[in-house]
Amino acid sequence: MSQKKLVMAVLMVLFLVPGWSTAGDQVAEADSILKNPALDLRQAFRALDLYTQNLSPANPSEVPLLIRLARTCFLIGELTVPSQRHKYYEKGQTYAEMLLKEAPHRVEGHYWLALNLCGLADTGGALQGRRLLPRIMEELEKARMIDDYYEQAGSHRVLGRIYFEAPAWPFSVGDLQKSLQHLTRAVLLAPKNSTNHLYLAETLIKLHRQAQAHQELEQVLTAPEHALLPRGVEEDRREARRLLQESAVPE
Repeated sequence: MSQKKLVMAVLMVLFLVPGWSTAGDQVAEADSILKNPALDLRQAFRALDLYTQNLSPANPSEVPLLIRLARTCFLIGELTVPSQRHKYYEKGQTYAEMLLKEAPHRVEGHYWLALNLCGLADTGGALQGRRLLPRIMEELEKARMIDDYYEQAGSHRVLGRIYFEAPAWPFSVGDLQKSLQHLTRAVLLAPKNSTNHLYLAETLIKLHRQAQAHQELEQVLTAPEHALLPRGVEEDRREARRLLQESAVPE
């Protein structure tokens, strides 16, 4: 048998071996896992494993893979038990910083760095939150300036939520008018996202604009998309129903 035929025979055997797959197959499998409406923590770990196996230290310039890793670490941080969350946000931060070194002018590194830092701020207590807040705001503003539609208007959604939740000046950056501006923009850019409508409704409630809040809550009940978790749509709808009932506004 010639060398060329031998090589072809080996390749054929490899493709026929059960369980053998290319790097592209593994990444596609992980992508598919994360789109599963019934996604759970075990499956998210499987996706992270598949992505990690394909990140080569000899070739760190793998921007699409780094984006997936930074996002998946944040997702696992949201899904896992509280005692383990910080570990995955820290990993996500590391991947996002690697991504920024490779592609500093792309939106993804700034956005996923901000999100993982938000996770660390949430798990680290008030002092940690105050320390990280300026960097979070800076990265979100950079993401917004590059592409404010990314992740279904993610930078506007998160900025709007920070301005909603933070204490007002002089203690922090809280500002309901700025929250309203960002979340109105988020709804305009990505009207199918349920969380955009929910967050805008909650800001409107705080501003005592009940009729407008009611309209946004009704939109939550029909919006079909969620930026992070497929099951998040139903969670948003449950919260919208609770708020509608609480405010005694008929659905």
